[in-house]
Amino acid sequence: MRDFTLIFGCMFAGKTTRLIGLYNESQIDINEKLAVKPLIDNRYSAHSIHSHGGLALIAHRIGKAEEIYPLINQNIKEVYIDEIQFMGPMIVDVIGELLSNNIKVVAAGLDKDYQNNDFGPMPILKKLATTLIQVSAKCKVCNQQADYTFRNIESDELILVGHNNIYEPRCLEHWQK
Repeated sequence: MRDFTLIFGCMFAGKTTRLIGLYNESQIDINEKLAVKPLIDNRYSAHSIHSHGGLALIAHRIGKAEEIYPLINQNIKEVYIDEIQFMGPMIVDVIGELLSNNIKVVAAGLDKDYQNNDFGPMPILKKLATTLIQVSAKCKVCNQQADYTFRNIESDELILVGHNNIYEPRCLEHWQK
């Protein structure tokens, strides 16, 4: 069984920056690493994982977790997944299969939605992970530690992809207001 690192936190906490950093720090050859992002994430670039700070990593876009399988070949030793909360419940099985095949997995995603409910498969992924990295942002209102994602527009849609035009990091006090 290999390692599964899960990076999680609110919007603007540096999850993708940390994911890209771990990818770049890896001593594994570029041809032995695979990076994927969900098809729904159309921010910045279609063929790259982008941090809000401007870092980028070439990645495959996939519509569902099972689409990782055809991208795996005998050379792949590490898989990096951004915005894992959008991958659906099958991502748990996919990661389990990758780990059983001795492939390291590093993933990043929102653990809570804007209503502070568990986001998709994140509670199960937290239990499956061998390493958990929780990251925080700075509250947009008071500049204190923020662990909550605040949506500043009216919408009943659970999934609404966006960035600082829609979401802000908030501390508990300012998220509740």
